[in-house]
Amino acid sequence: MSNPIVIANAWIEVIKGNTTEEHKRRSEICNKCELKEYGDILSVINDELINVIGFRCGECGCPLIAKIRSTDKCPLKKW
Repeated sequence: MSNPIVIANAWIEVIKGNTTEEHKRRSEICNKCELKEYGDILSVINDELINVIGFRCGECGCPLIAKIRSTDKCPLKKW
């Protein structure tokens, strides 16, 4: 489980709408991942990276729009 401060900082990045080239790179990787899962509740959050809206990581359960903006590593070591 991630540190609550890491999680909070990732969500702050989402709320601010901050998207870097690294975030875009990670979203492309997650978009192709076989473990990506759709969750209806997550689809109400708007984001520039449309390929991850509404999806979570099937391995750790984190919403992808925040996960790709966190300082955490991918649980599958893809990034």
